[in-house]
Amino acid sequence: MKRAVVLGLFVVLGAACVASAEFQAKWDTWLKLDLSPAFALGDFYSFLDLRYATSNLTVEAAGLANAEGLDAVWFEVYGSVSAFSAWSLLFFDPNSDFGSQFMLFQNAAEVSIGSVDFYGVLAIQDIYGGLGFIGTGFAVGGIGTVDDCRFAVEVTFNLEPLLWPVLRYGLYAGVTDWTYTLCSSDIWYPYWIIGGDEVYVDLDTCDLAFSYATGIAQLPICCADVYIGATFDCNGFWFLSVLVENVDFGIDWLKIYGLSITYFIDWKSIDLWTEIASGDVVCFRPYFTVRYGEDAETETDLITVNALTLSCWALGCEFYWGHIFDREMVHYDGGMYFPGYYFGGPHFDDFGFEPIGVGLVSLDEEYPCAWSVWDGETDYYPNEVVGIRCDEDSCCGGLFSFAVSNFLSTESEDPITGLLGWMGSYIELVVAVGPHVQLVGALNVTQLNGVESITMGVEVTW
Repeated sequence: MKRAVVLGLFVVLGAACVASAEFQAKWDTWLKLDLSPAFALGDFYSFLDLRYATSNLTVEAAGLANAEGLDAVWFEVYGSVSAFSAWSLLFFDPNSDFGSQFMLFQNAAEVSIGSVDFYGVLAIQDIYGGLGFIGTGFAVGGIGTVDDCRFAVEVTFNLEPLLWPVLRYGLYAGVTDWTYTLCSSDIWYPYWIIGGDEVYVDLDTCDLAFSYATGIAQLPICCADVYIGATFDCNGFWFLSVLVENVDFGIDWLKIYGLSITYFIDWKSIDLWTEIASGDVVCFRPYFTVRYGEDAETETDLITVNALTLSCWALGCEFYWGHIFDREMVHYDGGMYFPGYYFGGPHFDDFGFEPIGVGLVSLDEEYPCAWSVWDGETDYYPNEVVGIRCDEDSCCGGLFSFAVSNFLSTESEDPITGLLGWMGSYIELVVAVGPHVQLVGALNVTQLNGVESITMGVEVTW
């Protein structure tokens, strides 16, 4: 009888979960054909994401395939019950050059007791990204709140500190999360996005030896937030860092996100992140570098205009223009010495234009996402763009959009420009076929090679 009652209870609970569950899926496929210098398959990508969610639990499986076969597979489970939440991620690289398919297995859990949040993280990771050197790391920490102040401590074993991003953005922002997206448009080169702050296992060992102990206090003082943090390693004191965030100097056009001074045993580091605000109503957006101290070569080199972009909407279309004056944008992270602190705005030292729009992307980290011309030996990047993007209703009940970006160069050393410095154009069309299907097409034309490539894609969601 008891067994029947227990079995019936499981059936009822299972039926309730299924009744309240939601199944979601996304399947995107893109095919790029190169027409110059010869007809060939340029790229092929197919991405499938399956997600099953109940009120308390989400299970997700995703895979990415390219022309060489299956490129990446990962599984993710996360959910919460009352004050307890947990998350798990398992990631494989089937196409590893070194034969190691396992990449990482990370688990995190958090429980709230009163005004204190306790958390733990367990990470098993191929620390060299496919070489087969597997290491295990562990972290445990807690964050307490007293009035407007917060105090946090963490101890890690064979793992780099996680406390700073966990304190700033929450537990799930402090651990690695793999996802997949395309650059600025729907079909211009895919790339991985690592959500949160990447977890780093120190050594390829299963021994959970002590690595770091970290403490951070967040204190609202006057008109700014002040963070005071210290980290200790196996040798004792490592650093003490003081960060003042959202500094208000009473200058409307100068915004200082953060200023930090980090003290080590025999030296110190000063980090600064600033921005010159042009206001929300101004359609021109300037990109500035603010230098200070030994980084300024001359007194007139304190402020540099790196780029200027313009975006203007009229009649349902966006007209955009952009020019790069100095491709190198020096920046400072303005946060705790480790891990890094990320503010809004560009986080790169060398940048170029996106294929669609006037956004800037890093040439150091996301170079496939910047439009360029390859002459067989060198990549040439434009320093000016002018274009238009329009969104309209389609005949099938959805929306369609098209965009045309024209890229130019005013740099005399570029040997691949045409009339008025024209380097090439990128044209894209997206048509919604019903509520769940989108068809995508693009054409890439350059002064050097004519029509270089044609791309076709389909995106299905349900």
